[in-house]
Amino acid sequence: MSHLLTGFFIETVFSLQTALDLSAPATDAILINRKNAWIQLAGHPGSFAPAGPHTIWKKRMAKENYELKAYQSLMDSPTTQDIIPEFHREVEHNGEYFIEIEDLLQHFKDPNIMDIKMGKRTFLESEVKNPVLRKDLYQKMIDLNPNAPTEEERKQEAITKLRYMQFREEGSSTATLGFRIEAVKKSGEAPITSLKKIKHKSQVKKACVNFLLIEHCMVLPWGILVLKGQKKVEKTHLIPMLLQIIGSSLLIMYDESGHCGVWLIDFAKTIPVENGMILYHNLPWLLGNHEDGFLSGLDNLIDVRIFCHSCK
Repeated sequence: MSHLLTGFFIETVFSLQTALDLSAPATDAILINRKNAWIQLAGHPGSFAPAGPHTIWKKRMAKENYELKAYQSLMDSPTTQDIIPEFHREVEHNGEYFIEIEDLLQHFKDPNIMDIKMGKRTFLESEVKNPVLRKDLYQKMIDLNPNAPTEEERKQEAITKLRYMQFREEGSSTATLGFRIEAVKKSGEAPITSLKKIKHKSQVKKACVNFLLIEHCMVLPWGILVLKGQKKVEKTHLIPMLLQIIGSSLLIMYDESGHCGVWLIDFAKTIPVENGMILYHNLPWLLGNHEDGFLSGLDNLIDVRIFCHSCK
């Protein structure tokens, strides 16, 4: 699971209090003892490892540790500190660097999990600034959809990386709704990772209804979000206006005992904008303005208006 979960601007669903023994290293014994309970639905394989009894390590994937800085910033903000995994420290181990954060799985027993990738783009502007036309990306495009290239692109038999990345976003609900369902795991079942290709709101709603279909009515985070979130919280205070939020997820979990929660996670591409530029997180993106569409996706996610079947 992208597992560092994901959270919203909603009021805290329940209090997460975790005691951590910072002297406890990640050992093979801990890994063995916890491997059967370990779940990773999305993200780079091998990025996560159990650490202490209640924490995980997440590997730094880039030279610049934007995720560390993002956690430090979000933990210092009263509007976000309760909706992200608790951050503990940065760790150096065998020449590699990790951040140690709260293991949210500890609060659940065989939970139902949904990972939702937020925003209208999942790539950084720095990744797509190169205007060079590439034949390899054109080939990848036609392998996925032979009808996708324009007439001009067919003549050139090449496209830019920006064109390819936008084409990939258009293959899911990312481009239209500002979010996509990255993965789902129902209790006792194997993970489903094929939902990221669904595009239309009706398809998304069907997937969400299936995820939230339970025998006993519970106060699920989705219902709380719809009822309280947009009305009681000024959204522009939720997401820092000096940070672009790219590739972050909302992780929703609940189990049969009635525990449920939503957290905001994954900040490897959450980076400051240059020269104090202000972001609104809901404006159309143009190369250079750094807008990410996070709040646009949040509005559309709320608009899906999912409740458990007996709470309509």
